[in-house]
Amino acid sequence: MTFLVLLGVSTNRIDGMRQIRLAALLGIVGNILYAFGRELPPLLAYEAANAVYAAASASLFVGYRLLFKRRAYARAAAVSVLVFTALIAIFHYWFDSFVARSSVVSLYHAAVGAGIALTLIRCRSQWDRPFYVKRFILFVCSMKVLGHVTRVAWQLLGPAQPTSLLQPSPGAIFFLSVATVGLPALAFGGMLLAHRRIVEFAQEAADHDYLTGVLSRRAFSKIGERELGRAARTGRPLALLLIDLDHFKPINDNYGHDAGDRALVAFTLNAEKVLRGMDFLGRIGGDEFAVWMPETDLAAATVAAHRLRRRVAALGRTGALPGVTLSIGVSVLHDGDSLESVMKRADVALYEAKRNGRDQVVTEPEGGQPAGIGECATLQMTRTKTGSTAT
Repeated sequence: MTFLVLLGVSTNRIDGMRQIRLAALLGIVGNILYAFGRELPPLLAYEAANAVYAAASASLFVGYRLLFKRRAYARAAAVSVLVFTALIAIFHYWFDSFVARSSVVSLYHAAVGAGIALTLIRCRSQWDRPFYVKRFILFVCSMKVLGHVTRVAWQLLGPAQPTSLLQPSPGAIFFLSVATVGLPALAFGGMLLAHRRIVEFAQEAADHDYLTGVLSRRAFSKIGERELGRAARTGRPLALLLIDLDHFKPINDNYGHDAGDRALVAFTLNAEKVLRGMDFLGRIGGDEFAVWMPETDLAAATVAAHRLRRRVAALGRTGALPGVTLSIGVSVLHDGDSLESVMKRADVALYEAKRNGRDQVVTEPEGGQPAGIGECATLQMTRTKTGSTAT
């Protein structure tokens, strides 16, 4: 069942999942060999069964190392399985001792459990919520180590030494149960970690534009709601820039869509160099972008918009963004504003910038009152192009 669940979340984007699926599959084979140990030839019942189960544990260890982006030690794990199998053969054919064989088995699996637990502990900086998954894995590793170490002590110090793993005694049944449950439980824990990574990948894809890597329209609106709420609580200013790339269509028409894609990427890279680390850049349409600027009033936002406009204009003259300029509308948060009203005023200002010749920054109407597109001609705005100001 664990293997089928792991197969269901199969993905090549998660390092370590292939090794954890292999561990589950080897665990199935190992359990079958153990279950039919009395009917199978000694080579299969002893060496093969233990070797397969040891390989499952080794594969699990490698998978966890990869999940946490640590060195895998795959070659060392493979060598350990070979050494382990050789010891089982020695204590079967040269010095026949069930206690020695089972001690080797228990110590090996205890070491694997300790290795996985140590990997998790050393990677605490990578832990994210929910934490219960990591705690579950650490609990299973602890029980695995404790169970196997106790088994060795019981076999070496107990009054009656066992002669078979399958003998019907309470102690043997308990330790067999611990050994049987440990591997699938740890494989299941790895699957839970992988599932969390898959959710993170999906969230990342939903929140970021696939081409430019900036915020998607959905994420930009979500951050806007958050920042509006924060600004309203603290009384701190919040500004919005709406940006349109002028003359972008001819790039697609004359040079192809690949050139258009490269131009969009070039714009976002240069915009991020102008903007602050606390600003939020998003793509809200084909060649339309927007920026939330926390802790920024109208004057400071206008200065930042001019810096961005001048940088793109310079790139347009050098060929990095051939012929492209920016039209930018600027608005700020006022008392009682909603996300829609702030964006509406910035959109009105952007329309005015484009209507009056492009390559300019236009701020919202005085007083911040929302207006329809048809009212733009009568609005008093500050319109700036190439450094000049007019009212």
